[in-house]
Amino acid sequence: MSGSQVPACVPPILTICMQLYHDLYNNHFISPWHTEIMDTVISAVISDFISRFISFIVENYQAHHQVATHKISRLQRLLLRASIVVEEADGRQITNHGMLLQLKQLRESLYRGYYMLDTSDVWPSRSNGLLEVSQYKLQVQFMSNLEAMLNDMKEFLLLLMNCPPIIRQPYSTYLFMERCMFGRQSEKELIVNFLLSPCSSLDILPVIGPIYVGKNTLVEHACREEIVRRNFSKILHFSSDDLMDLANGTDTDNHICKKFNPSGGRSVIVVELVHDSDVVAWGKLYHSLRRGVDSSKVILISRMDCASSLGTVEALRLTRLREEEHWYFFRVLAFGSANPYDHHPDLASIAKEIAMGIRGSLMTTRTIARVLRGNLNVQFWRRALCSIRKVMQVHIHVFGEDPRETQSSNRFLSYFLGFSQDSPLMFCYNRYKTRSMMQGDMTNKKRAEDVLTSRPVQNGEMFDIAGQSHIPPYHNYVSCWVVEKNRRVNLGNKCLKRKRN
Repeated sequence: MSGSQVPACVPPILTICMQLYHDLYNNHFISPWHTEIMDTVISAVISDFISRFISFIVENYQAHHQVATHKISRLQRLLLRASIVVEEADGRQITNHGMLLQLKQLRESLYRGYYMLDTSDVWPSRSNGLLEVSQYKLQVQFMSNLEAMLNDMKEFLLLLMNCPPIIRQPYSTYLFMERCMFGRQSEKELIVNFLLSPCSSLDILPVIGPIYVGKNTLVEHACREEIVRRNFSKILHFSSDDLMDLANGTDTDNHICKKFNPSGGRSVIVVELVHDSDVVAWGKLYHSLRRGVDSSKVILISRMDCASSLGTVEALRLTRLREEEHWYFFRVLAFGSANPYDHHPDLASIAKEIAMGIRGSLMTTRTIARVLRGNLNVQFWRRALCSIRKVMQVHIHVFGEDPRETQSSNRFLSYFLGFSQDSPLMFCYNRYKTRSMMQGDMTNKKRAEDVLTSRPVQNGEMFDIAGQSHIPPYHNYVSCWVVEKNRRVNLGNKCLKRKRN
């Protein structure tokens, strides 16, 4: 290629360089004048290249920034539409199974969308005003699916308008989460529909799920619905101790029939199966009820999978809240209805780590969120996060299992560490729940909030921590704790494992 034949796409400064090089090559000499020109040209080429590269980076950044901002706004609009539909549906009595399934899917997508917004690290930094586009993780496919789901809700909304409204007192989001059941609205409607469906014999619905997943709470909320109480004269509960008395022959068949059907009306019978022996006792109770009770409903509550075969309808299975649902629950309890990235940006990232560390137990989440909400201090929240991480490390090292992943374990947070400085490590060796605890029984027991925020215990001390659920059936939970003796635990080496009862 000759010096005069230069491609049109080559910048002008490079064209000059190529022509100069061709001239030097043909004349076979380089003068001082040429050297000076070459230095100037090389500097100009480098400057032009750098300026073009910077312009490319800036334009690419701005384009990416605009795309990210647009998609965030789009996702926020979609979540607003979804929350409107979910809130309206929660205020209606829905009996259609397909509508309940569609509502459950929309609610799960709503929680996932909020989780994506809060954990994608695309919010503006309050320190330097820059947008961390490099951490952008929003999934376009999710937004497309959510938009398609909302567009398919036309028939759902038309049918929803014909569903009778449920009269409830207005609550703010924070009070609603504190005083009402979370994440089980569709399951509650399924139980209500089972109770209201016509029957000619004894219908049985098993409610199966792991420990502390909210089975009793779900059944209690369904039985407290006004429409259920209008259709049933009595709602009776049968505990594991009652089944034990029945297995020992304390109650006769006639006594059982009179107890559950004293005036010939319909009854809801809630039976809790805890042990394998309870299943045998339930068999005796079932035969007695079939002979003396008509048109009544039975709900079996158990964490044993074998109980699913005892029902006359398909069992209702409960699982722990997914990560997206649990984060939404914790976020509302800790920050209220406000957006944490607008009011408490320094605490938002810490809150995400804490929520991941305590997922699995709703009561534990309520307790810790209540303590954190009372002290919106960055140092306090960081100490809380360090305490939770240490508790999990000790638990995994001693028991060889992660309490957040174990579905059947009742040792969740068996190790306990306060959020104050130099708080001693405590170990839980027993836990039980009761509905018969009186107010006087609470005097010698500590509250979990007090132990978390202060250090009222000494090494080797034994004490009880008691707490009451804020929602029906208002169970009292009592945990027996002992303070670990002051010794250094090396998590990298073997340590003594405790005997399991």
